[in-house]
This record gives sequence, structure tokens and C-alpha cells, in this order.
Amino acid sequence: MTFKCKMCGGDIEPIKGTNTGKCLYCKSVMTLPNIDNEKILNLYNRANDLRLNSEFDKAKDIYETILKINNDETEAHWGILLCKYGVEYVDDPKTKTKIPTCHRTNNYSILLDPDYKFIKKHSYGEALKLYEKEAKQIDEIQKNILAISSKEKPYDIFICYKETDSKGSRTHDSVIAEDIYDKLIDQGYKVFFAKITLEDKLGKEYEPYIYSALKSAKVMLVVGTSEENFNAIWVKNEWSRFLEMSKKDKSKVLIPVYSKIDAYKLPEEFAMLQAQSMDKVGAMQDLIRGIKKIITEAKTDNIEGIDKETIAKVQNILDESKNLGNGKYEVTILKDKLPTWYYIIQTLGLLAIIWCYFLFLIFIIDRSDLKPSNIIPILLSALFFILYYVFSLKRKTYKYKNIICTLSICILIIYFTSFLSGVFTNLINKEYLFAVNMLTTNYFTMVLALIITIVEIISFYINPTWTLNASSKSIMTAEEKDIQLKKNKNIKENFKTKEKQQKKFISIIIIIITILFIGINILISITTPQQNNRDTSKDQIQITNDFIRIRQYPNISDTVLGQVKEGEIYTILDKEKEYGSYWYKIKTNTGITGYVYSGNDNEYIKLLKKSNKS
Repeated sequence: MTFKCKMCGGDIEPIKGTNTGKCLYCKSVMTLPNIDNEKILNLYNRANDLRLNSEFDKAKDIYETILKINNDETEAHWGILLCKYGVEYVDDPKTKTKIPTCHRTNNYSILLDPDYKFIKKHSYGEALKLYEKEAKQIDEIQKNILAISSKEKPYDIFICYKETDSKGSRTHDSVIAEDIYDKLIDQGYKVFFAKITLEDKLGKEYEPYIYSALKSAKVMLVVGTSEENFNAIWVKNEWSRFLEMSKKDKSKVLIPVYSKIDAYKLPEEFAMLQAQSMDKVGAMQDLIRGIKKIITEAKTDNIEGIDKETIAKVQNILDESKNLGNGKYEVTILKDKLPTWYYIIQTLGLLAIIWCYFLFLIFIIDRSDLKPSNIIPILLSALFFILYYVFSLKRKTYKYKNIICTLSICILIIYFTSFLSGVFTNLINKEYLFAVNMLTTNYFTMVLALIITIVEIISFYINPTWTLNASSKSIMTAEEKDIQLKKNKNIKENFKTKEKQQKKFISIIIIIITILFIGINILISITTPQQNNRDTSKDQIQITNDFIRIRQYPNISDTVLGQVKEGEIYTILDKEKEYGSYWYKIKTNTGITGYVYSGNDNEYIKLLKKSNKS
């Protein structure tokens, strides 16, 4: 048995050494199926006959039957594609060859179809070249159809009917259909009615306009007066496509409109649909009223809950990707960015802190009395600010910047409260020299900490607005396109930030920490027992002269940290001998640690030795 040409139906002669053949009638070269299996060959020829008669759905069913027998039949996968896109081969007047044309437009490229991907993976040689060539032709046709249809205004209703009978005479179906069309036009609806809608499209392909109407219409009326007319090839081609669309868009409704036949003779695909008989009294009014209700509900559903922001996002999504064919897409790459002024403020803040640290380094070179407890908090807070600066400039890490800044501010608050509570405690205890000494020996670190705190608070509370930037467009493959569109979607979903709520919460936390540490430090200072009690288990000294100064190191010319009063008792932590006298290391109740001088013959202090019993 001979394989029939899928373009004209003529006999095919295989080309030796290849997996292709040539039609003896139209001279077209085409791919061949597995012709060793007679059963499969018969199915192919039957499917080709149906497809050549534009009975695409029936042909598709046969191709699927072939795949159930042998899924590796690439020609069957190709046949399914031809049916999906309603491909008919017509004569090209320029080249005198058969070229494809499409009667069933889809809004996705044939190059991305799973069946085509299977074909490319399992084909080789001349057959693969032919498949690729035809697929590119079909893709170009699709692009042109979609370009034209996108310019058409949307329709409310699509009337599907058979215009002429086998003798070329006008059918009764068309009379009923035109009567319905006139009534709907009077109601203000935009209606697709082939006889009138396409009359100014002579010399043009009808498919772009039919596809546009099928896609946009919310209601399809299939008008028929006989079983044959309902199943006429081009009538069925339209309503079957509309039914397929309605599976994805539930707002689409198909209404069978019949006359002079029994409802049971309607196509079986209409079995679950509410049909309208035009033989009843008042049928036209019932039909118009039903259509009005359907379209009103559809419009309400579309408008409800949609705001300007949603419309803008949808428009952005539509603009993000453009099918260029041949497996390539032009894709918009979305980015989100902060305003320029925010970068300037952040950078100036960072430079201010760096400059302060430069001065600080110069300062500490000449100061040997600075303690780690004074330096470490400032170093940590600066480190956190640098991290904050880095995190705040990128969307991925932007959400962490407030946490980092909060840690930095909290460290400085703890440092401030601890220091100031010490000064405050000395003032309460009337140890004014201690208080003044704490301020004079730490003034530079306090100023530096204050500058850092101010810069960080400004950075924390300025509230910049991210802006979407369609920065560029790039040509991508289908896989790259999907990845980029996923990134774009994530950017849009995460576009809004909860800055205000987050900052209010963090502000409350900072205030609580500040109050808590001030309270703790004051409480500790007030409740710390005075070291004026004799402890017989330790070596102690008692101050016997009023206002003895505490030095940082055992040297009469060293920095004064504060003073002690006559009668106070302190535990000896360490001692240094100097020319027959001693410097005793002590720690006051306010936390100051330093050395006091005993004087010649202990004229300033009295040495209290621990008890032998202990």
C-alpha cells in the first residue's frame, strides 16, 4: 500500500537513502512514516484524507490512535501539530510549490509545542530539515495572524452558521442568524457575523479576524436547522475551537440555536449545554434576554476587584515578552532600584564615619588611658553600619538592613547609658571629681559615638521608595525567557516593603532598651554597697586623709581618674613600691579602678591586715 501525500493526496515515491519521499502528482518532498506496518499506514492515509478535507478534529483522533500503537511515530506527532494549527497546503503562485496556511490560530508558538520538541529530539537527516523548515513557516504565519488580530476591537458575540448549501443557495440557517444579528446590533452589542463582518476583507485571509472574534467573544451562537449543517466542516471548525477556549475561560458560553430539528440530533458535544429552540413563541426575546444576562455578568466579573495598580501590572506582564519565532523571545529585564538621593545620603554618612575614625586613630595614638570597654563598642557599631550600608543597596538584602542598623544603635545606646549612668551616680554620691574626670577622659570617644549614632538614626529613618526599572530588553531562548519572567514576577511580588510598620516596631524596641539599661545602671549604682566596711578576710586600706586622688597608673604625674574620701575602706587589688612608699590598686563602688598613694610612713592611708583566723 502506498503512503498518500499529506499536501494533495497523491501517491508518494520514497527517495532512496533518505527518510523522505516525493509526491508523483504535486512534486512536493515530505517526511515519511514507518511504512512497514500496513495497519499504521492505513491510519495515516485515513487521517490525511480527513485533514485535507479540513476535518481536523477527526484527523487528530486518528493520529493519537497511531501514537497509542507506537509513540515513537514522529510523523503522527507532526500530524497532530498540523491539526492543532489547522494547516492546509496551498499553491504558492510565486514558487509553484505547496506552502502551509493556518486555519486554527494558537497564541503560543509551534516551536514550543511538546509534539514539536519530541520531533526535533527523535528526527534526523533530511526529515529533520523538512520539519524545521515547515515549523518556521507555520510560526511566521502564526505571528502575522496574531499581529493582525491584536489590532481588532473585541467582540461580544460570535454567530456561527452555514451560509450556503451544496447547490450554492442560501440556507435557512443564515436567515435565522441574520435576524438574530440585527436584533443584537439594535441592542448595542458588537457581533461577529461572517457575511457582514468579513465583506470588507475580500482579498485577505479570514483567519486573523475569525481568531480575534473567537478569542474575545463571550457568547457564541451556533445556528442550525439540520444535523448536517451543525456538523458542516467550517461550522464545526469554529464552534469546536470556541469550546476548547471555553475550557480555559469559564466566562465563555456557547448556546446552540436550532430550528426544525429534534434537540436530540444536536452534536453530542452540545449535550450538556442549554440550547434555544427558535420554533417557540417569544424565542427571540428569550434568547436576547439570556445573552444580555451572560454578558452583563461577564463584564461585572472582569471589573470587580481590579484597580489601576493591577491593570498596570498586567500591562507590564504583557509587555515583558514578545515571541520573535524560531524559539527566540524579546524579553524585558525588570530591575528595582533606590532613588539617587538615597545613595548620596548613605555614602556621605559612610564617609563621615570613616573620617571620624581617621581622627580617632590619631587621637588614641597619644592616649594610653583609653580602655577596651570604650573602644570596642564604637568599633562594633561602625562595623554594623558598614554592613547596613551594603545591605541597604540591594533588594535581596534590603530587608536585613534595619536589623543590622538596630544592632548598631543598640550597642551605642548601651555604651551611652552605661557611661552616663556612671557619671550620674557620681553626681548623686557628690563625687564631682569622679564625674568630671569621666567626662574629660572620654570626651572624644563620646563625641565619636554621638556622631555615629546621629548618622545611623538619619539613615534608619529616611524612607526611600523603590522604583521599577525596565532597564533593557534581551533576546532569549524559551528556557531563558521562563527564568527571566520568573525573576520579573518575584520582583513585582516583593516590590512593596513594610518599612513604616517595621520601623515603628524597631523604634519601640530601641526606646525600651534605652530605658531598661538606664534603669539597670542606676539601680546597680544606687544599690551597690559602699566599700567602707572592714573585711577581716582580706588586706584592706582605710583612707586617713581627705580627698586622696586616684591615678590611672602608680605615678604622681599620671592621669587623675577621681578621688576617695577620708574614712573609706577599700580592698587591695595590687601594690607597687616607690622609694619606700606604696601605691595601692583599688576599685571604687562606682567602678573606677586605679592607684592611691600611701604617702611617706603611710600618712594618707592606714593598712588593715586580714585576721589570722581567716
